[in-house]
Amino acid sequence: MSRARVFPREVARILTPTGGYLRGFTHSLQPYVGCEFACAYCYVRELSVQRANPYGLPWSEWLAPKTNAAERLRREVGRMEIAGARIFCSSATDPYTPAERRFAITRGCLEVLVQHPPALLVVQTRSPLVARDADLLAQIPSVRVSMSITTDDERVRRLLEPNAPGLALRIGALAKLRAAGVATQAAVAPLLPCDPARLARLLEPVADRVVIDDFFRGDGAGGRRSSKAIGILRAAGFDAWTEPGYADEALAIFRRVFGAERVGVSAEGFATPSGGSAPVTRSGGE
Repeated sequence: MSRARVFPREVARILTPTGGYLRGFTHSLQPYVGCEFACAYCYVRELSVQRANPYGLPWSEWLAPKTNAAERLRREVGRMEIAGARIFCSSATDPYTPAERRFAITRGCLEVLVQHPPALLVVQTRSPLVARDADLLAQIPSVRVSMSITTDDERVRRLLEPNAPGLALRIGALAKLRAAGVATQAAVAPLLPCDPARLARLLEPVADRVVIDDFFRGDGAGGRRSSKAIGILRAAGFDAWTEPGYADEALAIFRRVFGAERVGVSAEGFATPSGGSAPVTRSGGE
């Protein structure tokens, strides 16, 4: 059950030019500020702009829905070459945070993008609520729904993602979306302790492709923003899963199960339609 206090607000713009980890995209779209899932490895919670939020509340205990997001998006796409835009939704929140059931802000944005489809739209979430919008997603030719599924072990999920939906629900949502004709992706990012072969076999029937990432490249700070999660794993006896290079063996297994062309790595993997073959970094940092 979410403990977040909700602070609805209007915004002056909704599409933000991207860079850094999202350098393969032109814009990010954030329907909310804040997130209710509170994953221990979330790099966003470590950003100074989040720590200094105006509500004086810890991360995951506040949420600001952008109530005019669809209206702003409609205006912005009317003033730009939307057909060339590559949009990531979302990098600093989950577009299907539980409050989406009440506010339907993400759904409103999808209704706009059905009428004005971009060159690429990646919808990144860890919530099975995304399947609710299969009717709209199926009408956007360039869409890819990316579901975070970081382990096959519910014990690990509860350790680091205690407020997030269960793994079976997420896998089921991908199956529903794929059956509806929506391109699907599993984001094993960051890779958490698991049986990589089992996880790959679970994901292969429901995901068109998969992206693998680790703590050291994925958080944009060489693992420093993931220090809380790394500490939790070490305390639980998962030391081997906290060292640079820990994802290499799993990456090789996923390539055998999916085929190399269906496996992407880190930022490049999220931004490209094919898997590519970039190695997982051993030294960390961007």
